Amino acid sequence: MKYLAVLGLSIVAVACSPEQASTVPVESQSGQVEFDTTHMQRMGFVVESAKPAHIDGLMEVITDQGLVYASDDGRHIVSGRIFKITGSEPDNVSETVLESMRVRDLEQVQDSVIEFQAPNEKHVIHVFTDTSCGYCRQLHERIDEYLEAGITVRYLAWPRNGMQSNAANDLKNVWCAEDQQAALSAAKHDEPFNSTECDDPVAQHFALGQKFGVRGTPAIVFESGRMLPGYVPPERLAAELNK
Repeated sequence: MKYLAVLGLSIVAVACSPEQASTVPVESQSGQVEFDTTHMQRMGFVVESAKPAHIDGLMEVITDQGLVYASDDGRHIVSGRIFKITGSEPDNVSETVLESMRVRDLEQVQDSVIEFQAPNEKHVIHVFTDTSCGYCRQLHERIDEYLEAGITVRYLAWPRNGMQSNAANDLKNVWCAEDQQAALSAAKHDEPFNSTECDDPVAQHFALGQKFGVRGTPAIVFESGRMLPGYVPPERLAAELNK
């Protein structure tokens, strides 16, 4: 994840990070305590919340860069996922945390998605998309089939080559168009469309995708918070959603 690379970019990250308190409150068995975020802030993390993890001595920390595990004194961070192995199969408890985080965070951006609503809605998916991505175009070419299957598609912008790319500018123009649906379809067919300047959400969507663990497009997020990387045909996606 991104936080592994932040070690070499800490000076830049600290300069760009919003000011925050040096501790966050944590509910524990002994009552409310404070988790020291000083060292994590110095490495460029913006800490949103923390609570005891499934392993004694570790904290489950939600940051602007996703889920991080840290020692309870805030002096060490741990890379990886936690699996509970007491059952018949390993249980990825870290993924459960990430799914809850995604559901919660997606609620905050509903006003800025581009939605194609299914007339007989059974499921809702969020798709991080890039107008220059071939598989994103392939997904969008079959948008009517997703809608016919009862799958509402809500698009978020995720320029895979970064915010300085041509695709990022295209996505900004799409989100600033009067008819966003038509603009998105036109952009994915390299066709012209009208747009104006606006306070677009592309940077916000891009940061959210990074937090979620998006590494390429399309990336599909279910209502449960589960995320699937890559293009999934309508019939396969419907079967997966109906499980």
